[in-house]
Amino acid sequence: MARVNTATDGLPSLPQALIPVLDATQADEADFQSLARAIMQDGAMASRLLQAANSAFYYRGSPCRTIDRALFSLGLDTVRSLALTAAIQQLFGTFGPRHRNYLRIIWRRALTTANLAQVLATLTRYPRPEEAYLAGLLIDIGRLLRLVEDEGHYWPLLQTATNDPHLVEIECNTYGQHYGELGGECLEVWGLGRFVADAVRYHLEPAERVRDAHHLVKIVNLAHALGCLPATLSSTAETTCNETALAAADTLFGLNEGLVRELRGRVDEDVRRIAGSLEIDLEAPEPPPEAEAESADRAAEQALGRRVRDLTELERVNGELARAASLQERCLAARRTLYLTLGVSQSLLFLVDDDQQSVSAWVEDDETPDFTLPLLPGRSLVTDTLLDREIRRHEEENAAGLPVIDQQLFRLCEAQLLWSFPLLAEGQKAAGVLILGLSRSQADALEARNDFIRSLAREIARALTQPEYSSAGPADHTEERIRETVHEAGNPLSIIQNYLGVLNRKLGEEHDARHELGLIKDEIDRVGRILLRLRDPEAGPADDTGPMALNTLVRQVADIVDVSLCRTRGIQLHLDLTPAEPPLSIPADHLRQILTNLLKNAAEAQNSGGEITITTRAPTTLNGRRVVPLTVSDKGPGLPPEVQAAAFSPVTSTKGTSHSGLGLSIVKRLTEEIGAGLTFTSTGAGTRFEITLPHQQPGSADASGTTQ
Repeated sequence: MARVNTATDGLPSLPQALIPVLDATQADEADFQSLARAIMQDGAMASRLLQAANSAFYYRGSPCRTIDRALFSLGLDTVRSLALTAAIQQLFGTFGPRHRNYLRIIWRRALTTANLAQVLATLTRYPRPEEAYLAGLLIDIGRLLRLVEDEGHYWPLLQTATNDPHLVEIECNTYGQHYGELGGECLEVWGLGRFVADAVRYHLEPAERVRDAHHLVKIVNLAHALGCLPATLSSTAETTCNETALAAADTLFGLNEGLVRELRGRVDEDVRRIAGSLEIDLEAPEPPPEAEAESADRAAEQALGRRVRDLTELERVNGELARAASLQERCLAARRTLYLTLGVSQSLLFLVDDDQQSVSAWVEDDETPDFTLPLLPGRSLVTDTLLDREIRRHEEENAAGLPVIDQQLFRLCEAQLLWSFPLLAEGQKAAGVLILGLSRSQADALEARNDFIRSLAREIARALTQPEYSSAGPADHTEERIRETVHEAGNPLSIIQNYLGVLNRKLGEEHDARHELGLIKDEIDRVGRILLRLRDPEAGPADDTGPMALNTLVRQVADIVDVSLCRTRGIQLHLDLTPAEPPLSIPADHLRQILTNLLKNAAEAQNSGGEITITTRAPTTLNGRRVVPLTVSDKGPGLPPEVQAAAFSPVTSTKGTSHSGLGLSIVKRLTEEIGAGLTFTSTGAGTRFEITLPHQQPGSADASGTTQ
């Protein structure tokens, strides 16, 4: 008997279903909802995502059981990598036309069951309809796993089976369990929870046997029965609600025949609409003629191949642009990239000048630019492109009526057509304009790659707006890694911000959780500012959060740490705050980071029943200096002797491999940056950190003479 594992590697997807996932990961802005919607139309891709989100590499402390949360956990880059890997495996895998036809059958059946499950969940007031949809989408995951892992034995079984009960009988005799049981086992291993797993495990049972089961089990069981779609190649079963399905609807939820048929008809229309949007033909005979199947599949695979090629090219472009140190080298790398990827030998880059009032281009290798154009409307297709943030195209035959600068561009590029692309980086920051000089045949060939050229222009803009760095000295590699890290971190942060926006809209203005979401958004903004400070360490400690009182900041940090760390560990967090409400005279982000590190260490050092207290006191005079006392104390086991001896220098962490051991050294550095004092006492009965924050009366002058 072949052994079938629970890994999603190699799970096949229809090429038509993978294309929108790849497209959504490459959108100008991370469209969280579009990406989730695309993934939820393919069971194999959804499985990959959920297994990765629940793996040890990405686990966040609680199981990930929805696509939305999986996206939040993994981040855009990881999802893009998963989709790209799936696409490559689909293109170069071993599945022939007969297998792809079977995938079409499975896709339709899964999507029909998923939509029916969601409708039934809403109708019967199941509190998590998205969970019902996901369980319905994954009912056949056991089939796909067996097909991947044991194709030689399993494919003949699929051809032999006449219907689901027959296949179940054959599978139990061959493997000792049927595909539903295997699917349930996988979902449980992946962390989707017992009820979702049971819904898949028992979806084949007669209605009488699940009538007292969990609500979700009954929903998916009925959704599968109402779907009435065969999943065996030799089946000729009807595709409308049969008497068994109608009886199951009455047995499980008391639904009458008229309502059931209406729901099924509505879901059929939805599935047909989705299939049409993906160019999946549901009307072809089963099995379709070989030539027709090959033709349809070939077109889909060619489209998928183009997406894979473009994404691979973008990754290569990113690497080449990242290796270029100076602005001049990046411009050269960008033009070289345009030639290698698009075959465009004639291109120009107009860069926004420092004053943001003009753009310049260099044709020769001179120090001064050959063209400098004021950013005024109507002066050139270059300036209009940037001002309007739109792609523009001009033909040589109409050049006589254009400004002389545009006529010169046609001659310089030896072009019949000029395409101009605005170069816009993160936040629509203008970097310049890209000019492509094309022949008519080139333009026709590149028309289909318009989205890719937009993505390429976005990567070039991002590279051109990065600060220059010197290639001399041993710090090169570190600086490059810092730049790459800051850039890559922007993707998951953008997804988180999108996710928060979606939640805010769903909750409405009056929901109690909006306060917590606001705190999370503030923390995400702070992470962004920390990353920017990492990229530009000379920028100093200033932040843009505005004036804030000390107690207000302490409450904000305490709220976040209490919910995310203390309550989950059974630790009590107490606040003992002065009524004086002293204003902050230091950057708020620095103090947030100090408090976060100290509270995190205190929470992780204690077991259930522990306590942490944050204390603030009114401003006082210490050694002739006005300060505000701030204390963080706990009742933990105390700092290890080696940590106390190191006096805030980095040491090996005592908290396991998931911690860097740098928390206290960072606290020390940040207190020094803001001119605060830091001392601690630690015994077997607890640890106490005392911070003396510098305090200035409103309107007084600081050391530099600046009035506060």
